[in-house]
Amino acid sequence: MSTSSTPFSGADHVETDLRQLGRELGASSNAGAVHGRATTSDLSLDEILLLHSTGLEPDKVVFGVACVSISMGVWTWTSGSVADASQAFHQAFRMAKQSLRQQAGVAGAVGVLGVDVEVEFSQHRMMVIVTGTAVRPTNDDDGKSHFRVKYQSPFLCDLSARDFCVLSNSGWYPLDLVAGASFVHAPRRDMGAVIGQSGQNVELTNYTETLYQAREAAMEELQDSIQRAGGTGLVDAKVVDRPVEFARHVVEFLTYGTAIKMLAKEHTHPVVSVVVPLDDRVQEFEAKTLG
Repeated sequence: MSTSSTPFSGADHVETDLRQLGRELGASSNAGAVHGRATTSDLSLDEILLLHSTGLEPDKVVFGVACVSISMGVWTWTSGSVADASQAFHQAFRMAKQSLRQQAGVAGAVGVLGVDVEVEFSQHRMMVIVTGTAVRPTNDDDGKSHFRVKYQSPFLCDLSARDFCVLSNSGWYPLDLVAGASFVHAPRRDMGAVIGQSGQNVELTNYTETLYQAREAAMEELQDSIQRAGGTGLVDAKVVDRPVEFARHVVEFLTYGTAIKMLAKEHTHPVVSVVVPLDDRVQEFEAKTLG
């Protein structure tokens, strides 16, 4: 086959054309005109295309981390809540969010989508890591923003770009990432109960009641956080409830999600399009065709 029929004569020519194409795209976009840098995102391609329909586009991946110390001796078996651990979580969570919001603000973003929250803690420290994609409004030729909501500070949410579009098209918008956390000591069983229940399958009421106590405390904190954020509800709530690995007598209950509020004049029901038929077609045939 003759090489003259191919669109490029060689690898060097291909790389040159691709670099030129990248420069032209960068010069025609907000990223090239304003920031002079490439866009980074952990969103999928269909999410980016869908996000454009709301007047937003990805700007860059932002990251926040905070590590707070925990006092010694708080995990010793006693009764009541481990207040020091709960306070350490909220302090680390608040500092990590602050870093995330600050990076988004410097980039000129209106908010951060798809925030992933990682919580790691040991006997002496509590660490919270948050990562997400900052998004900015797209503008028309006159510089007018296509995104119709103006936030005083960047919003944070753990919603995917797809869920964000569904939510915003219904008139609701995210405000902030909120959380509630509680660590509670399970009371010891007395020796008589231990001996009497050793050969039986019975409920360990001390752990059951401790889990309820931890849950109520964490959910109350979550409700307070929603109100402080100015929200009227919560979506995409995530719950972690388990014994602490290095202190099995302590029950951990952690919950977080996105506080939302209706900013439109009224709620709008989204139009749902059926992509995959929900009714199976019945195939009829004559039995003689089997012979």
